[in-house]
Amino acid sequence: MKTKGTIIGLLAGVAVLFNACTIQEDNIGDITIIEGGSGTESGTTILEGEITENTTLVASEVYELLGGVSVKENTTLTIEAGTRIVAGNTGGVFAYLAIEQGATIIAEGTASQPIVFTSNQSTPNPGDWGGLLIAGNAPINRGTTATTEVANLTYGGTDATDNSGILRYVRLEYTGGKINDDAEYNGLSLYGVGSGTTLEYIQAFNGNDDGIEFFGGTVNLKYAIVTGAGDDSYDWTDGWIGNGQFWIAQQTSLAGDKGIEADNFADNPSAAPFSNPTLSNITLIGAEDGDGENKGIEFRAGTKVSMYNTIIKAFPGKGIEVDDDQTLTNLNNNEVIVRNSIIDNVTSFDISHESAATVDLADFATFTNFTFDGSGDPFNNAGTAIPTDFAITGYRGTYQYTTVIDGVDNFDPSTLGTFFTAANYVGALQEGDTWIANWSRL
Repeated sequence: MKTKGTIIGLLAGVAVLFNACTIQEDNIGDITIIEGGSGTESGTTILEGEITENTTLVASEVYELLGGVSVKENTTLTIEAGTRIVAGNTGGVFAYLAIEQGATIIAEGTASQPIVFTSNQSTPNPGDWGGLLIAGNAPINRGTTATTEVANLTYGGTDATDNSGILRYVRLEYTGGKINDDAEYNGLSLYGVGSGTTLEYIQAFNGNDDGIEFFGGTVNLKYAIVTGAGDDSYDWTDGWIGNGQFWIAQQTSLAGDKGIEADNFADNPSAAPFSNPTLSNITLIGAEDGDGENKGIEFRAGTKVSMYNTIIKAFPGKGIEVDDDQTLTNLNNNEVIVRNSIIDNVTSFDISHESAATVDLADFATFTNFTFDGSGDPFNNAGTAIPTDFAITGYRGTYQYTTVIDGVDNFDPSTLGTFFTAANYVGALQEGDTWIANWSRL
């Protein structure tokens, strides 16, 4: 089959308000210290150690995590809309919140009252605290179970529909505390989390490491924003099989690596189950942080994927890079699929990067229906470039943006299954969208 390149859309410019949370950020007053449970006195309530009884955090309090806080099996942590949780490090020990296997978190914010996890510093910086970790019982590919690289949590199992709870309208700021050269916290780490879990309207803001990372499991993610990640914006490994729609990544010039880093399992790229998510309506915006290496997506270590309606723009490295022989085998078997998308970078593609396997571009059908720009277009399509001022910009003023996202041959992801919303346009936003308003920030 001959591969074709089709112009499918042009995004003319975006300007979007990311309003700050409505919670006051002034002096937090007196401190009450408890282990587990919720405080009732005004001021800041410190949470530390293990939470072993059902607990509710209320919006009228400010809570501080001290060290590692773990919600144990058969325990539910409920967090009210509008609740603010701060964290830092004590003597180099970074605070984090872990939802262990068999535990549940119910954190349901709203657009006007998001739940915010943030730094306890008056001048916050990426890496001020750890992050939010959830460990479930869904399948992974590094054994029936495994242990997390931080916090020593067990994750994985055989329950693909495992339910760890709900995260909705949750913002995670200044995460990514670095333990050593091999271990750092992400904003949101999802270890073997099952499809019964609900993840919607989540932002990782100015973290030091990855924004959101999937370690196996089957959980789905809808309406997500990663802003200013110090490493990768989104990351998957260990056999993640889930769905994603309406994702935004925007890098800054301070730090960053890939918009998406996608692995199956580095130690055994053919390990089953293969990482094999289905994604649609993704916007990845790169930036130059000084090394010239930032990439839109790197598919490697044997991952599979089906991806539609994606924009990859302004990465100084490659738009899409494909690494490792198993990944190339998957590509040739039509199991690495990217379609109906805009790839507009200095170099669009680097296919078979440092791999022995080859790709027959004359019979290469898995990357189709593109508009291209850049010297790396393997199909010799000149394409139409996205305007250089394409960005998602936050203001503390009026909420507005302008888009022109239309064209031919776009894809309707609702045909993929009930998870997906009809959105036959490229990227995560179209004119009139308001899903990013109020609860998120830039």
